[in-house]
Amino acid sequence: MRRIIWFSLLLLWLLLVQPAQAIVDPRQTPNNRVGIHVLEQEDLKPAAQLVNTNGDWGYVTVVIRLNDLNQEKWQAIFDEMRRRHLIPIVRLATTPENSHWVKPKSEDIDRWVEFLSSLNWVIQNRYVVLFNEPNHAKEWGNEIKPNEYAAIVKEFQAKLKAASDNFFILPAGLDTAAPNSKDTMTASEYWRQMYLTDPEVFQLFDGWNSHSYPNPGFSGPVSGTGWGSLRSYLAEINYLSRFGLPGNLPIFITETGWVNTSGDLANLYTLAFNQVWQQANLVAVTPFVLNYPQVPFKQFSWMGTSHYDAVAALPKSAGRPQQINQSQLVDHNLPDEVVTASDYRFFLEFTNTGQSIWERENFSLQITSSLQAESFFAGHLGTTEPGQSAKVDFDLKTPDSSVGAEPINLELQLSFKGQPFGEVIVKTITIVPPPEVILSAKLLFKVGGLQDQYRLLVYDSVNNLLQENLVDFNLGRSEPIKLYNLVPKQAYRLVLLKPYYLPRQTWVVLNKETNQVSFKTLLPFDFDQSGHLSLVDFWAWLLLPLNYLRFGLKLGN
Repeated sequence: MRRIIWFSLLLLWLLLVQPAQAIVDPRQTPNNRVGIHVLEQEDLKPAAQLVNTNGDWGYVTVVIRLNDLNQEKWQAIFDEMRRRHLIPIVRLATTPENSHWVKPKSEDIDRWVEFLSSLNWVIQNRYVVLFNEPNHAKEWGNEIKPNEYAAIVKEFQAKLKAASDNFFILPAGLDTAAPNSKDTMTASEYWRQMYLTDPEVFQLFDGWNSHSYPNPGFSGPVSGTGWGSLRSYLAEINYLSRFGLPGNLPIFITETGWVNTSGDLANLYTLAFNQVWQQANLVAVTPFVLNYPQVPFKQFSWMGTSHYDAVAALPKSAGRPQQINQSQLVDHNLPDEVVTASDYRFFLEFTNTGQSIWERENFSLQITSSLQAESFFAGHLGTTEPGQSAKVDFDLKTPDSSVGAEPINLELQLSFKGQPFGEVIVKTITIVPPPEVILSAKLLFKVGGLQDQYRLLVYDSVNNLLQENLVDFNLGRSEPIKLYNLVPKQAYRLVLLKPYYLPRQTWVVLNKETNQVSFKTLLPFDFDQSGHLSLVDFWAWLLLPLNYLRFGLKLGN
């Protein structure tokens, strides 16, 4: 009996739980639905000014042709979209042949998938529109074949999702004003035949795509309803519910708009954005087209028009689309041991392997440590685009004594607005007493009147001065000197200075215990105290008091 109950519960759970998808519902975060259709990379700047003025993260619809799968070119375009906060909706296209577009071929799907997967997309959702208005024969090899389109959708959807669950699949927008003729088919009939070919085809889409043009003649009123109107998308969703299209799908209008002879377009678009395109399910509206100064689409171009200015001036939402934050630690100099009573500056270098641009305001190094918070500090991240690397300083202050001191346990990870992401760096650092050095040095000649005192400078490998000590010598040797601010078992440059003598230096790998360090004989030829020998030293020697240097040399120690 217990087994039967357990099996029944498991079966119920399997029936109720839906497989998780990696795509993000764009309606669950602040979203700016204002967008535009662009054709060239140089149009991205005016596109951003249009859709992001008084808001942020608007949309652009772009077309990628099969004969233009240039990864370097399109990655540069995506990177510029990222900088300008533009979300791409990518419509796939084949190639033109005479007066029509070639049909998509099954054998090209792998090539498409490989190319689209090679791009670092701007946001987590990879919006892909599968071609354009196939209810026009000229868009499908001069034929109208709903069955072929349904089949190609199924193949594309399966292979794109196999490559990444982040692909957000949208259907081709249809011309809902088209009649049944030798060159066109009504949208409703086209969709019906798609369903007859594959009853599950409308369940393959992650959102719905519409070309809701204000017809007739791209000059219809704002108040129009039903097929072929500004509100066509509502009629489409209602009609397709009988064929299994989920009614709560996110909606994208990737083409719409009036011809430029339709009257007061500034007022028409203002009314459309403020009164028509307001449904909660509506994610993006990208009118056609930002810039097309020649025929056949000159009458749709937005550049230099009053409606461009009017839409730019509209209040908009500040979108916050989900981006993938990811990092890889490529270098660091965190040691295994540090010395008591010391101040350190270490670094960690990360490569941005995600989608977002790291900026100081939102990205930081998050530290968890066994030390008190005032004992460590993380520097700021500079602006870092995907593919670039950034160094972050990590300042550490150690306890005054190693007696009873526990090892320093560190966990370091980058974070975005307090949310950690990327690789976690775990490090344990032992605190040890300061190493000591005993110095040995001789003078070639001893300058009369000078005390037997020296200065010791300690530099690290990048020439940072770590410590400076006054050192007394007795018979060419110093007392033990404790060294701080350094890492045992690393190499340091020790410089010995004495007035009027040329400096001596040596590199030493410092052990944790006492280190014996010998310098070469110091030569009394630095009369101008510049640290090196030159002709100026001769003139400086002549100008010094006679009894001090010129006749004050004795044999050294």
